[in-house]
Amino acid sequence: MTNEEATSNEAAYGGTLWAQAIELFLGQLIEVLEGEGRAGFSAAALARWSELCCQRMQETDSATPEVISQLRSMAARLVA
Repeated sequence: MTNEEATSNEAAYGGTLWAQAIELFLGQLIEVLEGEGRAGFSAAALARWSELCCQRMQETDSATPEVISQLRSMAARLVA
């Protein structure tokens, strides 16, 4: 495998992780909005819910550690 092929594979894999993390985050956003309604929605509420989801995904192995890491990173950037 050439260095160019390895870089291409890493980029594709990273993009897949990012896409999976986005999908999970959007699902979490929907859950918070449905559960708390617009009046109760806040960035802090979303951050708490996202972290609870990440912990549960780790416990159940329902997402890879890499995807969970991407999700945590993205959530931190979005609610900061």
